[in-house]
Amino acid sequence: MTLSPSRSTSKVKRSSIKRAGVSLLGLSLATLLTGCQTYRFDPDSVSAPTSSSYSTGTVPFTVVGDERPDWLVPESADVPEVVVTRTTEMAGTPDLNGLSFLGYILTLTLVPIKDETPYADVFALTWQGETLLESRVNYSIDGYFSVYFPTPMMFLGTLGDKEEEKSVAEDYVTDYHRDNVLATIDQQRTEFERFNPQTTEEIAAYLSGPGANSVYRPSAILQLIDQAPETDTLAYHAANSNIPGYTDLLPVHYQAWMIGPDNLRGIDLETRLAQGVDADQLLVQMLNAYPNQPIQSGYYTGMTRAHHQVLKDAGLPEGLVDRMTNEAPSPQLLAAANTGKLRDENGNIRIPTQEELLEQLVRKDNQGKYMSPYTSDDVLAEWVNSAINANIGSTVGTGVGAAAGAYLGEKALEQVPFVGGFLGGTVGAEVGKSIGRETAISASGGWEAIRSTSDRSFDDISSMARYLKAKYGHTGNFADAMNATRQIYPELAETLAQVR
Repeated sequence: MTLSPSRSTSKVKRSSIKRAGVSLLGLSLATLLTGCQTYRFDPDSVSAPTSSSYSTGTVPFTVVGDERPDWLVPESADVPEVVVTRTTEMAGTPDLNGLSFLGYILTLTLVPIKDETPYADVFALTWQGETLLESRVNYSIDGYFSVYFPTPMMFLGTLGDKEEEKSVAEDYVTDYHRDNVLATIDQQRTEFERFNPQTTEEIAAYLSGPGANSVYRPSAILQLIDQAPETDTLAYHAANSNIPGYTDLLPVHYQAWMIGPDNLRGIDLETRLAQGVDADQLLVQMLNAYPNQPIQSGYYTGMTRAHHQVLKDAGLPEGLVDRMTNEAPSPQLLAAANTGKLRDENGNIRIPTQEELLEQLVRKDNQGKYMSPYTSDDVLAEWVNSAINANIGSTVGTGVGAAAGAYLGEKALEQVPFVGGFLGGTVGAEVGKSIGRETAISASGGWEAIRSTSDRSFDDISSMARYLKAKYGHTGNFADAMNATRQIYPELAETLAQVR
C-alpha cells in the first residue's frame, strides 16, 4: 500500500524529533557523567589594606613601559624615566580544602572538591635595573571539581578558564596598588624633604641611606651631577661614576668618557696614553676583555656613534674608539692582535677591514692542505677547468656517482646487479668516495698538476668553505667550480652548507 504525502511527512517529523530528543538526552548524560571544573576569584582572599581615597599623585619621574597608569602624574617634562611593570606569580602551592574532599567522598562526588591557588599581583617601579618601589597584593583563585555531577556550576565560577578569573582579580586589585604606591611615594617625599640633601656629602649620605630604594633617588643623583666643579669636571664625574645610575644621567659629552669596562673607559684610555702606553697595546687589552658570555652590562653597553664622535673629537685614536663596541671581535681579529700578524707600516696593530679579515683565511701559496679552485687572479685554476671539461661532478651524488659514471657508465651500471647494493652500504660508500676522488684527481690532470697550477691554498676545510662562499658565491661559475672541487674534497659539500 502506498502512503499519502501528508502521512509520510508526519512520520519524518516524528523521526526527526525523536533523534533530537535522543541527542539532547545523550548530551545531558554526558554532562552529568563527566562533571566539570570551574574557577572563581575570591575577593575576601585579598591581603591588602582597605582602599583609601587616593586618586592621583604628582611624582618626580615620567612613566615608561607597558603599564602607564594615569594616576602617576610627572611633576615636569624633563624628569628621569622610570619603568612600570606589573606581573602575576604563584605565591605558594594549591591548598586542598579537607572538608570539601570529605564531602566529595561521602556524597559520591555530588559535593565538589575545592582547592585554593594563591597568587601575588606585583606592581613595581624600576630604574636602571633597580627596584625603587614595589606593591604586592596576594589573592587566591578557588577551583571546584566534580567527576560525575555538574555541581561546580552552582558556585558561580568560570567554566574551565582560570585565566579569565585572574583577569577579574587583576582589575579588582588595581585600586589597592594605586593606594599602596601613592602612599609609599608620599612617605618617600616626606623623607626626601626632611633630609633635604644639598651638598655632595649630604647627597651621598642620602643615596646610601633612605634614598637607596626611593623614587627620589634619580632626583638626588641629578643634584649630585649639578654639584660638579667647573674645573676637573671629568675627574669629578669619574669619582662618582660607581654610583648606580649616575653615568646614565650625565650629558652625552661627559657620559662618553665613562662607558666601558674598568681601566678601558675613554677617561682611562686617555690617561694611559698620556702615560706612554702604546695604542696597539691598549687595543689588544680591549679585544681580550670582551666577555665570553652574552653581554648584559659591563663592556661598552650603551655606547653610541655620538659618544664615539665625542672621543674622536677629543683626540683619542680612531682605531681604539671604533673598537669601543659590543660587537664581538672575530677569531681572526683576536689572532691578529695577539700575534701581531696584522700591523701597519709603523708596526702598530690596527683593526682590519672585513675584506682583510677574509683574506686571512687563504694562504698565498700552494703549501696548504686544500688547493683553492680559484687563482690569485680570481679565475678558475687550470685543474678545475680540466675537471669541468671532463664532466666530473655532473652526476648526482658525491664521489660515488662520479666513480660509477667514470668506470662503468650509466648503461653499463644497470647490467651489474650487485653494484647498487655494494655501493649503497657503508663500506661501498667509502670505497666509492675513494675511487671517485682518485678518478677526479686523474681527470683534473693528476695531483702534481693540481698543486702546480694552484697559487693559493687553505689549512682547513672550514676556512676554505667560508672564503670561497664569501668571495665567489655570487659569481656565475661558482656552482660548476664547487661541483668539480668537491669531487677531490668530498667534505667540502657539507661544510659549504653550514656556512652562513
